[in-house]
Amino acid sequence: SDRSASIQNKQHRIYYLVAGGLILLAGIVLFIMYLTGVFYNRRDVQVRTTSPGEAIASQYGNSKIVPADMLSHTLSLLSKQMNTSPYVVSWYALPGSISSITSLASEYIASADQVNLLRYYVKNGNKDAAKELVKAIGDDFTGENGYLVPVRKVSDLTSTGSAQKVFPANPAYEELPALTESSMESTVGYLRAMLEYYQKWGQASDWTRIEDLAALLYTEDGTFYEDLTITAAQPSLVPTGPGQDIVSTVEGQVSTGGSFSTLTLAALDLEVFRMLSSTDSKYQPLYDNALTILLGAVISDDLPLFAIGYTQGSAGYVYYNGDTAQADLVSSLKVTLHLAEEGVAPQKTILWIKEQLYNEGLLYQSYDLISGQPVTEVESVESYGIIIQIARAVDDADLYSKTLTRMDWHLATNSKSAARSTIFRQLDNSRVVVYAKDNLEALLGV
Repeated sequence: SDRSASIQNKQHRIYYLVAGGLILLAGIVLFIMYLTGVFYNRRDVQVRTTSPGEAIASQYGNSKIVPADMLSHTLSLLSKQMNTSPYVVSWYALPGSISSITSLASEYIASADQVNLLRYYVKNGNKDAAKELVKAIGDDFTGENGYLVPVRKVSDLTSTGSAQKVFPANPAYEELPALTESSMESTVGYLRAMLEYYQKWGQASDWTRIEDLAALLYTEDGTFYEDLTITAAQPSLVPTGPGQDIVSTVEGQVSTGGSFSTLTLAALDLEVFRMLSSTDSKYQPLYDNALTILLGAVISDDLPLFAIGYTQGSAGYVYYNGDTAQADLVSSLKVTLHLAEEGVAPQKTILWIKEQLYNEGLLYQSYDLISGQPVTEVESVESYGIIIQIARAVDDADLYSKTLTRMDWHLATNSKSAARSTIFRQLDNSRVVVYAKDNLEALLGV
């Protein structure tokens, strides 16, 4: 009948509408999946993810450090209360027990700290935080020449209209990197962080960003951008390398005053160049040249730390900056870590670190190039986080344990303290100061 036919037609239309709706919904889902990179064929950049040996893992179990708490309280002090999210400021000094000792804070945000924070987010699987920070660093720290700038002022990065909490600053507490136009170390570090991010979550746009930054570093002959300006000193007795005699000046280092540019050796992160080479062999000369430079940078057999720079034009190493012949510990340890990750860290350097920890109980910021003795009474708290990364890389449980013990000594354990669970320094006899770099290097190592 007509009525029956009408009902059938309505049913057919409903079927068509349902089928069309399902097809449309499937199309929308597929489009969203495309936009979110579900179908993206991610490259293998061969990020190394090595687990600590059993002995090191057991040592960590005895530590008081709780990474989640350390990160949380570091961000609370250096980011949230400063209203600088997603960034952390360089340091924060807690108020004292009397009202006249007020809080202090750095005026600066260092790009190297943000890079380490990004690397820890990736290591810890904090995808949303990492995604926000990887973009922010590129937007806010990229200089005119494409390299990252070493620092930005807090006031320059605070959001318009935000209620920034301003604390007085103390220039004596600042330990900023060289305030050069560009930072080769931060730039290479950022590239490593992006490669590590990409291996986990990266999409086509992330690879484009990596390629652009890698192209900035690439040269056919494997040379590198010289970003560090050295103030040359008057002639002073310094060693020229392992097994060599003490001479009046370092070959390649100007000795009559003035200044010159050099490559920062701590910037030569061999893992970055290895990962790039795994995707394109054209980057292999960068790895080979960097490895050769670092292996030749040991100061002496008696002081197996490393030069701070290298002048590629004269093939000469630069051992210190200014008028005092002293080795910088942190930059030396960063070079040691780069070599350790490739399995070629000098055993003498590892033994020297262990001897200092066993004999002195701590490490200082700088050492005399000739005598090997400390030239300052300032402890190098930042160094401990770098050393536990070295210990993991070379699987040295003894070094890890000894360093972790000293790091625990600097861990705030007072449950009522705003600095609890963070690494702190005690300055001016009583000031408790939390530095971003001390905590972020530690987080990368534990």
